[in-house]
Amino acid sequence: MVAFVGAVICIIAAVHTGSPASAAAAAQPLADNQSLSPAGGVQTAVPGSADALQGAETGAGSRPTFPSGGAHATYSRLLCTPVPAGECKPPNFQQQADDPSLFAGEDRGYLRAAADELRHTVLQQKEEILTDQRTIRELTGKLSECEGALDAGGVQERGAGVWDESRDGQGEHMVRDEAPPSAAVAELERAIVQLKSRIEKLESEMGPQAHNHTGKGIKGGAGGLASARGGHGEAVQSRVEDMEGELARKMELLEKERMALRRESQKHRQHIDQGIQTLHQRIAGLEQGHFQGFSLSLPTRTRTMYGLVTRPVPQLHAFTVCLWLRPTQGYIGTPLSYAVPSQPNELVILEGKHRSVELLINDKVTTLPLNLTLGSWQHICVTWNNKGGTWRTYQGGKLKGEGKSMSSGHVIRPGGVLILGQEQDTLGGGFDASQAMVGDLSQLNLWDRVLRSSEVSAVAHCSHGVLGNVVPWTEQDLEVFGGASKELGEPCAAQHISAKQ
Repeated sequence: MVAFVGAVICIIAAVHTGSPASAAAAAQPLADNQSLSPAGGVQTAVPGSADALQGAETGAGSRPTFPSGGAHATYSRLLCTPVPAGECKPPNFQQQADDPSLFAGEDRGYLRAAADELRHTVLQQKEEILTDQRTIRELTGKLSECEGALDAGGVQERGAGVWDESRDGQGEHMVRDEAPPSAAVAELERAIVQLKSRIEKLESEMGPQAHNHTGKGIKGGAGGLASARGGHGEAVQSRVEDMEGELARKMELLEKERMALRRESQKHRQHIDQGIQTLHQRIAGLEQGHFQGFSLSLPTRTRTMYGLVTRPVPQLHAFTVCLWLRPTQGYIGTPLSYAVPSQPNELVILEGKHRSVELLINDKVTTLPLNLTLGSWQHICVTWNNKGGTWRTYQGGKLKGEGKSMSSGHVIRPGGVLILGQEQDTLGGGFDASQAMVGDLSQLNLWDRVLRSSEVSAVAHCSHGVLGNVVPWTEQDLEVFGGASKELGEPCAAQHISAKQ
């Protein structure tokens, strides 16, 4: 079969297409063709040579002529010799230049191969375009789902939680974790970028391929195929441009959606922060409201009964200390004593058995003009500033006395021990029962500044939520020892209850 195909190819290559001699030879009967008769004197032809195709005359080697209507027709005698596949010699380019019609059939075979290659390329690109179309439809569907989700709800409705109204009835707050970034949007963006890269790659591959196929010197029908290919390439190019435009629009829409989501996320985060801050304030208010309603009870005069403030005291250039007292025996003793390692009398308020109420700062003493009665709650405040050593004392929110040059320039040192109910002769100890307090103490607060008279009056009249910024009156900052106890109830409880009602 292979030999037969090779023979046919050689026959086609030897035929003079379009010449009168070829047409006459085709019309001649086989009986008249002397190349087939034994008398023809045919020479043995070598496969692949020109002699194998052109027969020789028995005499002078000229072609036979036959009269027909006064004219002479010339006929070619052909000899077909089977040639194995792969042994055909390449055409002689000089001979092709002398007679271009010799290789017209070869050009047609080449065009056929080029057309097959072009058809294969077009089919491959068509499959890629169909794949890209399916991908675009999938991406469009995902975008539609994202847009539908955004239109149906909104960021706050998709995941916001509602904090229930607290016990004091101060409204609702939207509280939830921060909205996570949209994984679907990020995946869609990555898919669109990949698709765009594929389209750009396809576009770059189309240009060189079209140039290579149309620039091989194909004549005649090759120009028509190249034109068809170019027309299809222009259609594909137009479609690619349309797809790029659509992708650009969707990318712009996606960027707008991302910006909107970012703004919504920022607003939502601010809303959450405000809600958390308000919640912390409510919790702090509830804790303070619960733990403020207690007092320190020191029922007997002993050197083992006291309260210890665990909140550390920093360095102070000025201070205001306020507290409620209810003495029950003779004199109040020592409501407050702050000692540091080098000075046990760094800050002390006390009343001895036969003495007035005194203020000690760095072991310097001044008398406070206070008049405390037994069995009833009384509010006192003392202020001091190291600039000039000025001091003031208040009872019931009213100024009772003031002075200056009280340890001026001194700074209350940090790192000490603050004891309620005992006077320290050493750091954290050295108590004397005669100086111990007997009675109840509540609402002791310490500030690092001098309060104004209006602020002192507000504290004395049970203004709610006024706590010291250095030492506030809270249950967790107070420990009791030696039989001292924390009792429910305090002097401002009745006012707080009536204010809530």
